[in-house]
Amino acid sequence: MDKLLNNNWFVKIVSFVMALMLYAIVSAGETPSSNNPSSVAVNPTQQSSIVTERLALQYDDNQYVVSGAPQTISVRLNGSNESILKAKLLNSKSAYLDLTGMKPGTYDVRVQTRGFPSGLTVRPSPKTVRVTIQKKTSKELPVAIDILNKNSLADGYSIGDPVIDTQSVTVTGGADTVDSIAFIKGVIDVKGADATVDKMTSLHAYNNNGNQVNVTINPSTVNVRVPIDKVSKKLGIKAVTTGNPAKGYSVGSIDLSANEVTVSAQDGNALSQITNIEPLSVSVDGLRKDKTFSVTVPVPSGATKVSPEKIDVTVHIAKEAAAVSDSSSSSTDSGSSSTDNQTKKLANIPVKMTGLKDGLNASFDNDDHVDVSVTGSVQDLDKLSDSDVKASVDLSGLDTGKHQVSVVLSVPNGLQAKASPDTVSVSIS
Repeated sequence: MDKLLNNNWFVKIVSFVMALMLYAIVSAGETPSSNNPSSVAVNPTQQSSIVTERLALQYDDNQYVVSGAPQTISVRLNGSNESILKAKLLNSKSAYLDLTGMKPGTYDVRVQTRGFPSGLTVRPSPKTVRVTIQKKTSKELPVAIDILNKNSLADGYSIGDPVIDTQSVTVTGGADTVDSIAFIKGVIDVKGADATVDKMTSLHAYNNNGNQVNVTINPSTVNVRVPIDKVSKKLGIKAVTTGNPAKGYSVGSIDLSANEVTVSAQDGNALSQITNIEPLSVSVDGLRKDKTFSVTVPVPSGATKVSPEKIDVTVHIAKEAAAVSDSSSSSTDSGSSSTDNQTKKLANIPVKMTGLKDGLNASFDNDDHVDVSVTGSVQDLDKLSDSDVKASVDLSGLDTGKHQVSVVLSVPNGLQAKASPDTVSVSIS
């Protein structure tokens, strides 16, 4: 054995055999087994990533229109991290369909890519896309406007016909698609509107089934003006009497079941011309007691109707007594009693205005004073002075124009009063 170990050739042969064994062992550890999938080693420098690319179409867009192609497509990239990162940063890469030279029809076209770095495996998904090619055509079509919530306008307003600044538009697309268009329409919502609606609205094309059609519309928006007019308003109403009650009686006061009515007209212009309602007239000829009349409200010129159409007018009749000339004559008259009703006349009682709307001015057309006849006991009349009698006119609910307004009197308890005249003319501006 010592002789063998000292032999150089023996040592060389043993060393060579051991080197072969070590190589075989190392090679066996690095080479994957084809029969054992779990033994496959993954190269840590190879990665996979999915990016989204805009799908470009190559065709003659002067003659044809293409439909059916998605706007973007997914692309799977396999390669080194460096190559994938470079691909994501490149702007020159793209996915596209080459439709050059194709005639109208439907085709399944392979998705192609370009501009990606070398060394990458590029796989678009899906691999093919079905597209339809149509002959390009243009057509002029009228524009219509749909108005939403017509019945939800503010109270007292009505809607007019919409005015469109463009009556027709040019529609461009595939011949079959353009032929399928039933109408071009925009939509305006007028819910709660109390003034004219003026706005731009987008236009869309629809087929007979009401489905939106993908075409190019020029112009794509139009200006629409929808007139909204005020067609009703509230106006105050008064009552006047004609004739005279029975001898020894007078009109004490007048009550109305409603102090204002709603006036409606065809349009805003007609409504603006209506400024007042003619006073309701009731005859008191021969009356000895209170009476209620149902009076039809007159419809002003230019109005279409008033509401309510009838108003109850109640006339209160007071019994008159002999006039009081002065306090001394009544006190020396042994045939009279201090509890008998008498009448005292007061001249030039000023009339005040109440209830005028903010922003309006009012003035009396004639005299702003009235004479007042006050009826009551002699004792109460003796204490009465001009300052105890208040005269006023209620202008609540009245708009601009001339109005005949009833005079309202206020006197101390136990007394009744009547104004002369009992109505005055007032101008509101």
